[in-house]
Amino acid sequence: MEEFTDKRAEEIVSVSSASENNSTSTLLDESSSVQKTSEDDGGFCEENKAQSTTKYPFTWLDVVMIVLCFAISQGLGGLIAMSFGVEIPSEYMRSSLDTETLEASATIQARFVAISYLISMAICLVLLGIYGRFRGWRGLLSLRSLGWASPFRLLCGYIFMWMVSISLEPLTALLPGDQSSLGSGGWLLLSAVLLAPIFEEVVFRGYIEGGLRRAYGGVVAWLVSALIFGAVHVIPSVAVSAFFSGLVLSFYYLRYRSLSLVILLHAANNATACFLLSFGMQELSLKDLMHGSNLYWGVYALCTLICVSLLLRMGRLLSRLKSDNSELKRE
Repeated sequence: MEEFTDKRAEEIVSVSSASENNSTSTLLDESSSVQKTSEDDGGFCEENKAQSTTKYPFTWLDVVMIVLCFAISQGLGGLIAMSFGVEIPSEYMRSSLDTETLEASATIQARFVAISYLISMAICLVLLGIYGRFRGWRGLLSLRSLGWASPFRLLCGYIFMWMVSISLEPLTALLPGDQSSLGSGGWLLLSAVLLAPIFEEVVFRGYIEGGLRRAYGGVVAWLVSALIFGAVHVIPSVAVSAFFSGLVLSFYYLRYRSLSLVILLHAANNATACFLLSFGMQELSLKDLMHGSNLYWGVYALCTLICVSLLLRMGRLLSRLKSDNSELKRE
């Protein structure tokens, strides 16, 4: 009887030991798999990649709804501003040949744009917050994304965006680009350098790009968010520039998951444009400054080569950033 008991005990210990070895092996395999997945992403975003059992609730219809919210809020902002007596310049002021009258018209226009933009910004963000909660967009925007923005990354992004601008000069010069409707002065700085970067980055990078990345992957999110960002700027020359600037901003957001970084990049780019606009140099190009010399064409060719190479590199890197739903499709 004692021999039977001893043998039974040995069998139990043996089974327990084998089970522990199998568990350890499984954990090591899972750890290796997680590490390999992280490497395959090319170092993109350090967010948790916990397995989801349901498809992330973001579709193309949601993209349409976000753009509609953005457009409707713009119209409502203008109507509400006018209903509260915010002045807009008359046709007489806009067409006047008097310098002082034109300056006054620009200031009035800029004030109206800033106030209506602030109202539309509040309306749109409230609507998107309600809609996002209804749709169940988990973790699409977080306070963590407003963390520290690296000055070096900011500088690199700013330089790259202006290299893109130089590369686009021959194309944008052929397109209409009247920006007088924006006004000028301190009110223009408020709307273009403070309000617009915050509002547009939250909508286009936070909501649209963030949702598309989770649902359809990095490349789709990168291209579509930039395309929509360009389209809403309406003015042809500005829209083209905004599309390519949007590619840079979209890549930075997908790569570093930092809204503060892309907001500051957007603000710096707009601040430079406002500076040129304030001094009547918005039509001034590098070609004009360098008088179309051979040196200009050398600089232009170098900038274009670098921009094309970097954009292609961005696309290859983002192709590794899979959607949250891709794991479900494999299963």
